[in-house]
Amino acid sequence: MTRSSARKLPEHPAMTNSHFSIGRVSLCLLPLLVLALWILAFSGLATAGGTATAESPARVSVQIPAAAKSAAVAMLDVSISVVRKPATGQLGAVVRFKAPGGAMAEVGRVSIVGGGQSYQFNVGSLSGSGPAEVEVSLIDRGGGPAPSGAALSIGRVEIVTR
Repeated sequence: MTRSSARKLPEHPAMTNSHFSIGRVSLCLLPLLVLALWILAFSGLATAGGTATAESPARVSVQIPAAAKSAAVAMLDVSISVVRKPATGQLGAVVRFKAPGGAMAEVGRVSIVGGGQSYQFNVGSLSGSGPAEVEVSLIDRGGGPAPSGAALSIGRVEIVTR
């Protein structure tokens, strides 16, 4: 067979089309977009209980460690950060704690300047086990109603024994 006598094979249609068309790539990326939207939706639900506003306090559950039964003192360690600052007023928070089988009791009040800070509150000796409840409410440290438009985010909440 010489070069001039070589037969030309017909081109296959799949060989001439591009495998990466905009339509195909978009169709393949659609499930990833849906997954990303689901993750965003559920992450908002997960932090909804950890945000305190003037209208509603933040409620977070915390597990009491087994070492709390034999400890002399149990400390509630709460991380609070400002999500939105109020237009006026002195931002503060009231922290309440409810042990399993107990009543909700105030354990402390804090003034919040800005950024994220950790606070520790003595919750006494804990004899029970299981989940306890922590509630953080917005207040105006200067007196008066809670500042509207402000929001606090509750980060890490844990019970530390000593």
